[in-house]
Amino acid sequence: MTRKPYRITIAAVALLAAAPLFTACKNADQALDCGKRAISVTGDVQDLADSAVNVGQITDDSKRQHTLDALKKIRDDVKKVRESGSDGKLDKATDKLSKTIDDAQKAVNDGKQPDVGAIVSAATDVTTACGSS
Repeated sequence: MTRKPYRITIAAVALLAAAPLFTACKNADQALDCGKRAISVTGDVQDLADSAVNVGQITDDSKRQHTLDALKKIRDDVKKVRESGSDGKLDKATDKLSKTIDDAQKAVNDGKQPDVGAIVSAATDVTTACGSS
């Protein structure tokens, strides 16, 4: 499971490097800011994956708190991505990621394993949307 977040990191870094190619000059700063935020989300997703796949996550309060903290960091970065720009694709992608974070937080609060795969998929959508904004 931890291999996929690394792929997102690589994709996000490539997006950041290529962002000026995807946008006109006046939108380059906005796309770069969005790309930077997407990279931050990617790092947060990696933190989440590292904590959530831990065997003791469900029963150990400190590990559960680490998972909740990682979810909060992702949520905060999603807000920053939304502030960096708005278009239909980006709004849809951040809405999807927010929903998966809500679902994961509910699962953790219920003592269950969060669906990290859904969060990884939604974070990938945010990265892709940043590249096309």
